[in-house]
Amino acid sequence: MIGIDAALRKALVANQRPVVTEYALFLILRQLISDKVVDGVPIRQVKSSSVANRDTLRSRIRSLLKGRYARPDEDFYPGVNDGEPRDPSSGGQHYKVLRIADVPDASAEEISALVDPFCYLSHLSAMQRYGLTNRSPAGLVISTPEVKLWREQRDAKIAKDYAHVQIDERFELGAPTRMPLEKIDLPETLRGRALDRHTTKHRTELRPIRGSFARIPAIGEVFVQMIDRPELCGGINHVLEVWAGEAKTYLDEIIKAVDGHDQSIIKVRAGYLLETLAEARDPRIDAWQKFAQRGGSRKLDSGAPYLAIFSEKWMLSLNVESEFLPTAG
Repeated sequence: MIGIDAALRKALVANQRPVVTEYALFLILRQLISDKVVDGVPIRQVKSSSVANRDTLRSRIRSLLKGRYARPDEDFYPGVNDGEPRDPSSGGQHYKVLRIADVPDASAEEISALVDPFCYLSHLSAMQRYGLTNRSPAGLVISTPEVKLWREQRDAKIAKDYAHVQIDERFELGAPTRMPLEKIDLPETLRGRALDRHTTKHRTELRPIRGSFARIPAIGEVFVQMIDRPELCGGINHVLEVWAGEAKTYLDEIIKAVDGHDQSIIKVRAGYLLETLAEARDPRIDAWQKFAQRGGSRKLDSGAPYLAIFSEKWMLSLNVESEFLPTAG
């Protein structure tokens, strides 16, 4: 039989996550208290740790810090680990990102995904991961939903995480039985890597990176990102080079991602590029032509000036000088 502190340490090592947020730690603690056992070993039941509430969590965090089994993550709390570990109850600060001592550290892309459950590699970093480019971004490009969408995804995650919990928004022994899932801002530099941080209002189909905690958009979504924010993908000419070389290979994935995007200009740009660069012919692409608008000022590259060279079919200004594009379409 072991105590709750030893059980929690055992669970954290088995979890193999180098960092844990306060929210994630509470889920682990709640499961241990519910199961009353860890790896087949019974957990000693005492009143002070028999209820999964905020006070029990904070007490366990103090124990982890005191025993140096965890420490505030240095990238999120610079300088806090100088000298003796600080008791969060005395300083008025509760550390929301803890580095677990007995678990090997991980890369910036993994740490960011563990801290923000909805962020992911994007743009040029995602292109590099898929082998679509040989360029390396100066900083790791990370995207996360804008506030409204982040909160919607947070609410959905909380509902899933607490789906089988009977106690809802109540207090036990004077403390809440849930911990809020708070948005934790990522630092400018993480694990020695500069972060290029962005937000998006668009829902993105994500996939886990094998053998990693990190996430990445489906490859079709990455092609959408290229024509939405080419400046984050090596510039418009590099984007056209990648579309010319790779779009035919990933045609179905691209069409699916474009169909699911809520901006009509994405469909217009993608329709033109797929027909021109990938020589694609597909009724799903034909359906996007209804989004073309005559008399507008829509541009292939949103960041460049309008040019009176355009695609008649897609009513799109071809405002890019590129070897891959005709002078008119």
